Amino acid sequence: MKYETEQALRVKSLAIDVMEELMKADSNYSAQELKQLSELFSRCICDLVNVYTNTSEDHEMTLKGTVIKAKIGYNLMKSKKETAGNA
Repeated sequence: MKYETEQALRVKSLAIDVMEELMKADSNYSAQELKQLSELFSRCICDLVNVYTNTSEDHEMTLKGTVIKAKIGYNLMKSKKETAGNA
C-alpha cells in the first residue's frame, strides 16, 4: 500500500475512534477538551489537503505530523475516559 494512503487511513481510523467515543451517551467532555480536539483534527484535515493538493513540500514529514496530531487527539480522549473511570 502506498505510504500516503496508509497514513491517511491511520488518521481516518483514529478520527472514527474519537467520533465513536464522542457519540456515546455517557461521554462528558469540557468545552476546553472539545476545543482541543477540534483544533487537532482541523489541523489534520489541513495537512491531508496539503498532501492531496501537492502544496506540501515533504509529504512524508507532513503525514508523520498528521498522524501524531491524530494520536494526540485520541490519547486526549482516552486519558479523559480513564481519569473519569478512576474517579
